[in-house]
Parts: sequence; structure tokens; C-alpha cells
Amino acid sequence: MGPVEALTINDIKGVFRQSSGAELALPDLAPIDWGILDYLGWIHPSGTTAFMVMPVSGELRSLRLRRSLNTSARPRTRMCSWCHHVYRSRGTALFSVYVAGSDGRRSIGNHICRNLDCSLRIRNLASDPPTYLPETLHIAAKIRRLENSVVTFMSRANVLA
Repeated sequence: MGPVEALTINDIKGVFRQSSGAELALPDLAPIDWGILDYLGWIHPSGTTAFMVMPVSGELRSLRLRRSLNTSARPRTRMCSWCHHVYRSRGTALFSVYVAGSDGRRSIGNHICRNLDCSLRIRNLASDPPTYLPETLHIAAKIRRLENSVVTFMSRANVLA
């Protein structure tokens, strides 16, 4: 795998064939530093939908996710399931996707960094908020772990089938 190659608007629209550009609320791609991204993720302005694109085995794959923010009265310590950044309060959100199951429709989800900025977190490029439990793992191992976590989630969501 490795970092995401620079994508165009047409590349992204191509993997979200059923969606229009307005529905996707595509981000501005010009300021993106592609060399540090393991996947491209963005939040729709509504805040309840998120999109992510990642190359897997040379092919661009995508997910449309539902985002549920943690709104409990008491903040809890949570860890991102993908990058393992530990937050003391509301730094994660539950991202879920519908998956066709053996008994009808079901949903799977993970607690992930609420802004889908895991690539920045594992490289220590996003420092607000700092992690509650710092790691001493080398960056290459963190990148592999992040890529494996995302690919596993995509596999469970039947995106790689």
C-alpha cells in the first residue's frame, strides 16, 4: 500500500458512482499533502456522513460512513480503532456502515478519530489534543497497523469483495 497518490475530483467521483459531486461535498484537493495520507477522508457539512477513499491492491476503494458523535453528558476516554490515538474526551466518533448480512441488513462500526485525521495522528502532525497514552512504536509499524485496520474494516463492510 503506502501513501495515497494525488487524486483528482474525477478519481473520487469514479469510486462513488451513485453519488453526485454536490452530495459528496468534495473537499478542496489543492492544499492536501498527499505524501502523508494513508487514506483520504472527509466529513460532509451535515456532520452525519463521512467519506473515505484508499488504494487497496492498486485499486481505489471507498466507503460512505454514518458518523455519530459522542454526546453523552460525561466525556469518556476512548481510543481510535484505526490509529490507536487515545482521547480523554470527545475525540472519537462512531463511524458505521450498513452491510448485507445473512439475516437481512446489519450495521458495523468503529470508534475512529472524529475528523478522520488518523494519518496525521500517527505521524505526530496533529497535536491537539495530545494522546493520553503515547506510544514508542516506530512510524512504519504505526502505518502498517493503520492500513491493516482500514483494510479489515473495508473487508468486513464487503467493499473488497
